[in-house]
Amino acid sequence: MEGKPSLLHGDSMKKRDSSISALILGMVLLVLFVIPAAAESTSAAPQLPHAFIGMVEVEGLSAPDGLIVEAVGPGIRSNTQGNPVTTLTGGVYGRIGMAEQKLLVQGDIESGTPIEFYVGGVKAEVFPVATNGSWLEAYPYLPGEVTELNLRITSQPAAGQTREPTPVQTRIPSGQVPAIPGYSGPDLPQPEVIATYQPTQTQAGEGTGPDVSSQPGTQEEESSGTSIQDSQGAGTPSSVVPAVGSSSNLFIGAAIVAFLVIIGAVAYYMSRKKPEDEEKEE
Repeated sequence: MEGKPSLLHGDSMKKRDSSISALILGMVLLVLFVIPAAAESTSAAPQLPHAFIGMVEVEGLSAPDGLIVEAVGPGIRSNTQGNPVTTLTGGVYGRIGMAEQKLLVQGDIESGTPIEFYVGGVKAEVFPVATNGSWLEAYPYLPGEVTELNLRITSQPAAGQTREPTPVQTRIPSGQVPAIPGYSGPDLPQPEVIATYQPTQTQAGEGTGPDVSSQPGTQEEESSGTSIQDSQGAGTPSSVVPAVGSSSNLFIGAAIVAFLVIIGAVAYYMSRKKPEDEEKEE
């Protein structure tokens, strides 16, 4: 009779130890796989589509039915629903309305990326109706927008003619998106400027503060013609803007630390509780 309680006590201790091990293993797997996968899917989420509607002209006349209209650019997905589309009656390739056909530009695209349009395999000029500006070679990608954009080509596409395939182009970084000459539509989002400290040689009697300049190719420098330091005053270093995604990385790091703290707390609590239970059983 005296052996049974000790045997039952040993079985309960083994079950509790296995439960603790399973809990710790589950938390470790969560930290190693689930959180990084969720962060990766969030950072790689595609932008909202940019919808286009309008008409197509071929040699000054409305395009015939059935011409293929395609949007092309870095990061743009093609051969998907909404890209390409075909011209409808009256040369229309897209109409306003929930159930109407539209040319949808979507994919892993940076805001402001130039979009080129092809009609029957021939590169088209584009005319933004809202601004009533000039004909352009391309139009910028604006996620979530619906734009009325007329297209024109100056030659008849040959029967069965298709656009020449272009190399696969990945997303353009925000600081390297080229401007579109003559564009006068909605303001484009400004790329994030990442400032870096660069050592400079100073003479006796001058300040020794570090020289701060932004990366080349940013739209802020091109539009204003001055560097970050010039805009804030001589000798006053500008603040360093964190790179994109630093906040998400900080969140992931904090989550990992929190889970590790929980695991340590559970292990410490159970290690303290085990001797107390043994003393009570004795």
